[in-house]
Amino acid sequence: MGLVSSVARPAFSASESPFSLGVASGDPWPDGAVIWTRLVRDALAPDGGMGALPIEVTWEVARDERMRDVVRSGVTLAMPELAHSVHVELRGLEPGRVYWYRFRAGAAESSTGRTRTAPAPNAAVPSLRFAAAACQHWMYGHWAAYRRMVDDDIDFVLHLGDYIYEAPSSSPAAVKQKVRDVPFDIPKSLSDYRRMHALYKSDPAIQAAHAAFPWIAIWDDHEVENDYTATRSQSRLALGALLQQRAAAYQAYWEHMPLRMAQRPLGPDALLYRRFAFGDLIDLIMLDERQYRSPLACPLQPPRPDRNHVVALDACPEAFEPARTMLGQDQELWLANCLAEPARARWVVIGQQLVFAPLLRKLGEKLGFATDGWDGYAAPHQRILDRIAARPNRDTLVLGGDIHAFIAADIPARRSDLGSPAIASHFVTGPLSSRLADHERLTAALPENPHVKFVDARRHGYTRCTLARDRALCEFRVADDVRDPDSSLATLAAFETEWGKPALRRL
Repeated sequence: MGLVSSVARPAFSASESPFSLGVASGDPWPDGAVIWTRLVRDALAPDGGMGALPIEVTWEVARDERMRDVVRSGVTLAMPELAHSVHVELRGLEPGRVYWYRFRAGAAESSTGRTRTAPAPNAAVPSLRFAAAACQHWMYGHWAAYRRMVDDDIDFVLHLGDYIYEAPSSSPAAVKQKVRDVPFDIPKSLSDYRRMHALYKSDPAIQAAHAAFPWIAIWDDHEVENDYTATRSQSRLALGALLQQRAAAYQAYWEHMPLRMAQRPLGPDALLYRRFAFGDLIDLIMLDERQYRSPLACPLQPPRPDRNHVVALDACPEAFEPARTMLGQDQELWLANCLAEPARARWVVIGQQLVFAPLLRKLGEKLGFATDGWDGYAAPHQRILDRIAARPNRDTLVLGGDIHAFIAADIPARRSDLGSPAIASHFVTGPLSSRLADHERLTAALPENPHVKFVDARRHGYTRCTLARDRALCEFRVADDVRDPDSSLATLAAFETEWGKPALRRL
């Protein structure tokens, strides 16, 4: 009786649906996936307007879009301490097939989502297609790229970070580029981050993309604060205050993404690096390059913020110290073990946030590097390059984001010799809607980066990759106008790499 009295059963009607943030699925395994929703009455209220009691939610999974052939169903509780979010981990489904799902609370019913389980282990998979996306600032554009992605024949979406942006930009140049208002100040508390995530989830284009495909997501910096590291923030918060902010940001991220219980944060810590298998075709490794890293090398002196900047190669010996880490000891060892194992699949795909290939910058008459990227962590970067180089087959594809530009590059074996043999291929997806990088500055440094085959920081969109047995094709798909929510898309450039031969070839 006590349990019954402590559970709210609001009389939701079909016209008063609590499912205004949509539905989503993610982290597909051969026997299931996570299905997600969050109940809200007022999406932008600190508590979503749902009160302080758990709410019963019914869920169903079917083999058909009309939800007639239901194969799994159940009842769960949307808990107030989790912002009334729902994360159902499905089990017992058939591998490599499409399912549909929905939720119900009272008389209200959610939209129907579509998900796909991963192929069975060692199943012969001829090809798979996925989209890689990142960097979707609400303020600077609409998400026609997601709206058009729904029409793509893809199997899953990789989101490589900056799902939200913690701060609206206020510089004169930024204001001139503003497309949409952000109605909040900079988030610091859990309720602040919840409201920001709810704002982003309210967009119909991203709801459509979440409902159409399972997502596999990793965070970058803006989910917490620009250029933060494990123990430092650009605003130089005391460690205790930063960990409190991290805990709030991590919790809100988990509440709003289709993630498993294993990824639920414990205070300021969350295990987000993980591995997926797609039959015998793709061994997918997702890395977390924020939570465990050493502070930025050669920081700017106060009162300037402790943030990314470009330094000359000979002016920052700290960046080359062997003790520095990007991944933390445990994650780096885990990655080393993944790469040292006998091949589990035809391709190894590494999903991570940053530009992974070295990228020299022009700094007056000198050459430099950006301190926030892998170039600011030279020793651990070379250790990972050595692990990739030691693999007997040239089978590794590395994806990245963060820089707000599309980049296609070979990954050289040695950081100190950019003309050394390629050991892997690298594609960096451009921003969905964030402010673009300095195209002229990036292209001016191309002669110093012979391994970089393509750079474009003038367009917004995502990257579509098709992996077959003997080749990987990646296409940069860009919107005509990021200010137009119905903009059409086109292919900016396409590159392929052959299995066993990592050098890129433009099509």
